[in-house]
Amino acid sequence: MIIDVSPDTEARLKAKAQAEGVSVGAYVERPVFEEDSRRIRLIAFRQAIDERLRALNDGSGVDGEEVMAQLIAEFDAPGQVPSTR
Repeated sequence: MIIDVSPDTEARLKAKAQAEGVSVGAYVERPVFEEDSRRIRLIAFRQAIDERLRALNDGSGVDGEEVMAQLIAEFDAPGQVPSTR
């Protein structure tokens, strides 16, 4: 695949990729994979919230501050998917 960019952008991409020790292709692909990962984590986070809300509606009480702290920690952890307990 050929992607047409200005010579200035090409030079900047090459310099940034070289500074990170990766190919230009790998450097350009990274944001795409990171976006996919964030989307997956957000879906899992929403599912965890929905499941916990269902549990509350069914009468299973939990400490809200503790649950939110755990969800935020799970969401912020790189590469982690929140549990759906």
